[in-house]
Amino acid sequence: MCSILLEAYDDGFFPYYFKACKGSTYIVGVEVEDFRDVRKVVVGLVKVDERNTLRVIRDISMSMSGDIILLDGVIYAGFDVVDPWELYNSTGKGVIVIQSHPLNLESIKKALREHFVDWSERFSVIENVYNKMIRVETPWRVIEVYSVGVDFNTMTTILKRSCLYSPIPEPLRIADKIASTLSRLHLNQLYYQI
Repeated sequence: MCSILLEAYDDGFFPYYFKACKGSTYIVGVEVEDFRDVRKVVVGLVKVDERNTLRVIRDISMSMSGDIILLDGVIYAGFDVVDPWELYNSTGKGVIVIQSHPLNLESIKKALREHFVDWSERFSVIENVYNKMIRVETPWRVIEVYSVGVDFNTMTTILKRSCLYSPIPEPLRIADKIASTLSRLHLNQLYYQI
């Protein structure tokens, strides 16, 4: 496989009391060449549980040159959801969704139903993607993936070559570390302002 530019997106940490749009968290996008060389980092801010993560990821992606987008699941910033088909259609870039741990769909459905008027719309995205995921062997262990606009061979090659230190592809691991660090710094700043 020749040189490829990947984009990866993850959200930051936030405390429970930020739920229901009472606080914000970061969405970090990283552009990575050859599976590990970071070329660009772009940061956005989203309200927890609000329906704006897809828009923020799409806007960040428009400033990047990646060929394929990697997502850490479809649930972001609390219970916001990112529809990979909508992201693919709005960016023209293939999307690979990585699910490193199993989801309990019944618990998710119950929580969504209790807290959101649009719970069925949110749950539909989660359920549709999760039920169509396939298991793929990485150098570390099996993970579940779903792709839009990326053929199976390309997807498995990307995963096998990008899972350098864990079953999480390196671009996603980098995005996660940056988002988590920024979020904790932000929380510390808020704490010390009180």
